[in-house]
Amino acid sequence: MLQNIRNNIQGTAAKFIIALIIVPFALFGIDSLFGGSGQVPAAVVNGEKISEGELQQAISLQKRRLLGMMGDQIDPAMLDDAMLRKPALNTLIKQQLLLQAAAEAGIEISTAQLHATIASMPQFQEDGRFSQARYEQVLRLQGYSSAFFKQLLRSDLTIQQLSSAVAGSAFVAGPELSRAIGLLHETRDYHFITVAQAPYRASIKISDDEVEAYYQENANQFLSEAAVRYSYVELSEEDFFEPVSEDQVMAEYQRLVEASNAQVEREAAHILIEINDDTSREEASSQLEKIRQTVLSGADFAEQARQYSADAGSAGDGGALGFSSGDSFPAEFEEALAGLKEGEISPVIETEAGLHLIKLLSVRQPSVPSLESARLEITERLRRQEAMPRLIGAVEDLRDFVFNAENLTMPAKELGLEVKQSEWQKESDESGLFAYASLKSAAFNPELRSKGLNSEVFELTPEHFAVIHVEEYKAPDTLPLAQVREEIVGSLEQRKAELEAESQAKAIQAELLAGKRAEEVAKAEQLTWNAIAAGKRGDIAVEAPIRNRAFSMPRPDQQASVSVLRLANGDRVVLQLLDVNYGSQSGMDVAQLNEAENSASRNRSSQDFSAYFNGLWKDAKIKIN
Repeated sequence: MLQNIRNNIQGTAAKFIIALIIVPFALFGIDSLFGGSGQVPAAVVNGEKISEGELQQAISLQKRRLLGMMGDQIDPAMLDDAMLRKPALNTLIKQQLLLQAAAEAGIEISTAQLHATIASMPQFQEDGRFSQARYEQVLRLQGYSSAFFKQLLRSDLTIQQLSSAVAGSAFVAGPELSRAIGLLHETRDYHFITVAQAPYRASIKISDDEVEAYYQENANQFLSEAAVRYSYVELSEEDFFEPVSEDQVMAEYQRLVEASNAQVEREAAHILIEINDDTSREEASSQLEKIRQTVLSGADFAEQARQYSADAGSAGDGGALGFSSGDSFPAEFEEALAGLKEGEISPVIETEAGLHLIKLLSVRQPSVPSLESARLEITERLRRQEAMPRLIGAVEDLRDFVFNAENLTMPAKELGLEVKQSEWQKESDESGLFAYASLKSAAFNPELRSKGLNSEVFELTPEHFAVIHVEEYKAPDTLPLAQVREEIVGSLEQRKAELEAESQAKAIQAELLAGKRAEEVAKAEQLTWNAIAAGKRGDIAVEAPIRNRAFSMPRPDQQASVSVLRLANGDRVVLQLLDVNYGSQSGMDVAQLNEAENSASRNRSSQDFSAYFNGLWKDAKIKIN
């Protein structure tokens, strides 16, 4: 059953990326992490409080997600607490409603399900199997304990089960399926004639007066970039590196050896007999005892698992479940596994999944490098460990000094730092400190500039901080006509060429509306034309804008259906829709019919769940403080 559960949840769990799932689901059951229980809650949902602490945690996590997605290119305004508060609170409320609904429906996630899901997640696996060390490393990088992550994941899986239960009740009626097939498999017959604007440009002449007039009317389009020159002070971790003694290296190496000894992983296999209406506990225990004696007499454990284990997912692999360092499986299972020697088989043990025989397949623990091979890494790590507190202390002192200082001279002197000077940098520059969007934004902040203030101290990376003071500013200025003349001429040529193409396209449209054939008109105008018979919505042989317009045009009746489309490059396309043929089941093979039914079912499920959630929201008693 453990492996069955893994397989059932694999499809969803495999989509989790730890840095992302934390944002929407790190929002439940975390009151104990925050003090101040007497604070006014951020919201109350059907009597259940969402604390201000939970909301702040959600906002913080959203910031981390945005920074992870966009890095230094992010607009600092996107990280403003006031902007993030409302969407974060809405997410909390929605998820609280869904968890409440799941509880009322009796939906629960067992510990076995939880452990099986974690074991199946690719980001926690090495060589295709769960790795406890990898699991702990990923969570540590995200700043979460194992217990907290499991709490988040349990909430996530609960909501997924509720969603599946609601969506699973959806069904598609015959008429609805017919309509869906009619639209999805609709085909259209149409012609289109392309009127290019490029040929017109060769004969277009732009006068100096036209250029001058355009320049004067659109002067704000031809501005130079703003630029700044600034002074700055930097602090980095390397500034605080100090020598590391041999005693420190030896002590750290000994700690690594002891930690390695504690990181034992055990590879387990099992044979499961479930307790159900057909098999009692006594019968299951008796069967497993017989299997155990058979194995002890020389039979192959893996073969017995293939033959008798009720865990279909692991039985095919000889009962193998992968490695665990003590918390991947239920407590009873882990306790029995820990008491075995390599190759040994446990007595019959019971978990909520049923009765098991457990075999310890192998034991592994991290190899410890020699002192000499590890010396450089240990030295570097100790230097960083000792430098970081000094760096943080210096950063706090720098923040205090720059807050009221007129420039950076005094703060730098107090801390023994150098005030550096930048070259002129434009808003489009991404070199040097301008590689960091937050600092660039401060460099062009009008308030800092007008009041002569220092910027805040920016954390560029966890090991690198900087503060700037704008010394000079060059405002955008109108570029000279000579510099932008070619650009203006090109714009005017494009505009006139497009007007000519548009005029010709309108004339062609009138001829097609009058009843002329597209081929006849195209030949007369010496233009290319295309005939599409039984064209489909997804036909990649036709450009998407043309295809989309053809499928949005009204069906022709007594009047021809003709439309003019502008393409992104300025060309015009004249389309004539000839016929519309709706899809039908009669022309579909089994695979196409199944896909159509699945698509209609997915759409119906999505609509049903949206309606279900809207009902929860409408009936809920929600108070936002």
